[in-house]
Amino acid sequence: MYFESEHSDHDGYMAVGTVVMNRLTSGAYPQSICGVVAQKRQFAPGVMTRVVSSQAEPELDLAASAVLRGERHPGIKDAMFFHTEGLKFPYDNMHYVAVAGGNAFYEKRGQDGALETPAPLPAYEVAMNYVPVRTVTTTQLPLLLPTADQLPVPPPDTTASISAVPTSTIAVPLPRPAFDGAAPSASFVKAGG
Repeated sequence: MYFESEHSDHDGYMAVGTVVMNRLTSGAYPQSICGVVAQKRQFAPGVMTRVVSSQAEPELDLAASAVLRGERHPGIKDAMFFHTEGLKFPYDNMHYVAVAGGNAFYEKRGQDGALETPAPLPAYEVAMNYVPVRTVTTTQLPLLLPTADQLPVPPPDTTASISAVPTSTIAVPLPRPAFDGAAPSASFVKAGG
């Protein structure tokens, strides 16, 4: 973004960054940002190895982060191509969409007006792949349990009584006998009485 926009400004950085992301998601170019930028005869020679001015780094970092978050230059649209502003070419398929950072940006369109290269994905579909993952750390707090002397103990209930003699009859089922093909029958034993 820095070298291709002639060390310009946020607008120029965003325009070049938008072209890079458009190419990345079109399917017609390499499948990584570095692959797109390092592709031969596409971007300025040495862009992967040249040193960026330390004075430009803060503004450049802001623009790069914005592009990775899904922001795009509003005028670039589906453009995947640009050249130095002021140059003229005799081709009929160059549909110019914006000028920024010393460059003229264009889409290649056929006679019918359709893009000649596959259209890029919408920015919001791409941005989630580049959102930095933030981990959530929690502070570990000790587990505080009450001690035996802090637990409430209910007072004994002196109104309840337990009788050793059952006051009702309960039917308790016996284990089911093995099935021998005869009609099933149930048997119960009367408990408590």
